[in-house]
Amino acid sequence: MSAASTAASLPATLLAWDASPLFHAIKAGRLDVLGDIARTWQGVRRRNVTTQTVVDELSTYGLSLAAADWLEIVHVDHLNELTALVKWMDLVSGSNSNEGEATVLAWAEVNGAIAVIDDGDARRIARRYCLPVWGSLRVIATAVSEGHATEYVGSSLVDALIDTGARYPCARGQFVSWAKRNCLL
Repeated sequence: MSAASTAASLPATLLAWDASPLFHAIKAGRLDVLGDIARTWQGVRRRNVTTQTVVDELSTYGLSLAAADWLEIVHVDHLNELTALVKWMDLVSGSNSNEGEATVLAWAEVNGAIAVIDDGDARRIARRYCLPVWGSLRVIATAVSEGHATEYVGSSLVDALIDTGARYPCARGQFVSWAKRNCLL
């Protein structure tokens, strides 16, 4: 089974978030909107987590997740998680960069989550190793396609994230057309 079909068949009831989507949502003042979008999948309450390493990474920029009641902070400290972390640090971290991504990927692998990572290189590596991974745009598009958010809300959120410097494969005002071209809407 390919990584794409694995991600498509995995229930999206558990998402593990990397720093980038959270960073931009906080900077845009839209962390609450992202949380509203992320809370539900196919009418089922979704569990959303991030790692303490991601929290620490965000705090170096003076950003806090204190207002994110929808997001649970987890630690990568069980033996099987630490074993996975060693692998993912080697695959995506290089030196000291991408530690947050490595912890999210390790936790997601061990706990059966879909990793939400916007870095294209890290997503490609995760897919190569058959780990289900989505970008934040897919989370937003899924909420729109399920009717949990309107196209306007999704597009406005993506535009706000772009305004903070998020780099996406669509320009301002183009989220809906991009999502449709990519069969997400």
